[in-house]
Amino acid sequence: MRIKFIFILITLFSSVSSAQDFFVKEVRFKNIVANLYLPNTSEKVPVVIAIGGSEGGISTGDANGKMIAPHGIAVLGLAYFKEKGIAQTLDQIPLEYFLSAIDYLETVSSIDSSKIGFIGGSRGAELALLLASMEPRIKSVVATTPSKVAWYGMTTAKSAWTFNGKDIPALSLELDEKAPLLNRFEVALENKDNVANSLFSFEKINGPILLISAKNDQVWPSFQMSNEIEEYLKKHNFKHSVTHNAYPTGHGFSQETAPEIKQSIIDHFMRTL
Repeated sequence: MRIKFIFILITLFSSVSSAQDFFVKEVRFKNIVANLYLPNTSEKVPVVIAIGGSEGGISTGDANGKMIAPHGIAVLGLAYFKEKGIAQTLDQIPLEYFLSAIDYLETVSSIDSSKIGFIGGSRGAELALLLASMEPRIKSVVATTPSKVAWYGMTTAKSAWTFNGKDIPALSLELDEKAPLLNRFEVALENKDNVANSLFSFEKINGPILLISAKNDQVWPSFQMSNEIEEYLKKHNFKHSVTHNAYPTGHGFSQETAPEIKQSIIDHFMRTL
């Protein structure tokens, strides 16, 4: 069953820093659609790849760039669908696209490519954890309202993600479209065999993790899944730090929580990269 829903973190990346101690350039590398935010410094800097969720486009990546780059960390604001020249829907997105983005960063002389972080929200957090579990060049991860498994795409009854031409194992929603979206995810997650087949290998992530969840998430159970990710990592004796900050809000957080969340993201990358 395909997944049709919209993830928009309406407050988290609004009112970003207005300081202009960075510059922005459009990336031209293979088929990548991205903007690179570079701090104004002569020294090599760490970098964070920033993506959005099922809203698509490049706006969330750009907002992260404006938020993080003033603090001396470069940001690759990356679109992965709904922009000219790439997929138009969140369906069958090749993980190779994101690996090409990392390849690009290794060509930029002002970037320290041994210090690459990744941030994603919602469906983007799903991708962030999946990709980091497969790609050791990612050394730090932030996942806001994350999933512990992969899910089907938004318009086709197939996985949202592929690698080497094959689908990443993924779950579909249960119940019908009349049921509340949260319930459809919760019922799908009750199938232990399907979950085990689609669960990410979190222990392979090559750096610290910051999970940010919503206790009253009305889209999918990000708080529960974040707790289960923590438990999984403890069981597997994960060697890096894991921080889980949970807020009593819905999926898009709130204006009241946004400043603290944004600062925690900045602090995490400044500490770990």
